[in-house]
Amino acid sequence: MNRGVTIDAMENALHHVMDQVRSAYSQRRPLRIQGGGTKDFYGQPVQGEALSTQGLSGIVSYEPSELVITALAGTPLPEIEDTLAQSGQYLAFEPPHFLEDNTTTPNATSTLGGMVAAGVELACLLYTSDAADDTPCV
Repeated sequence: MNRGVTIDAMENALHHVMDQVRSAYSQRRPLRIQGGGTKDFYGQPVQGEALSTQGLSGIVSYEPSELVITALAGTPLPEIEDTLAQSGQYLAFEPPHFLEDNTTTPNATSTLGGMVAAGVELACLLYTSDAADDTPCV
């Protein structure tokens, strides 16, 4: 089932990202990819201009009977978890939801892209592997 992400919205968001990358490249400015900003505290201090993935957000398709969900990198994890819960499903791992106190980003929310990039999910089943094994096409 299509969840309402339109081609026009995706194209507009992608053009914005491409323009920002081109501009930074031509001016030799560093960029840092940022979703919800909830892991800004984690690791080294953040540097560079934020390249936001928030415009690249939404569930593209969800097939509960196939156990397949396709979402864009900037999609908030609560949106994905709520959608799955409506069909009695859940992720095979438990991504941490870092508290807003850890970030300087207002209304910070963990995103799908941030979860995969940081690789900090917690297995909820004894024999479940990490998110990278369960998310081959991000």
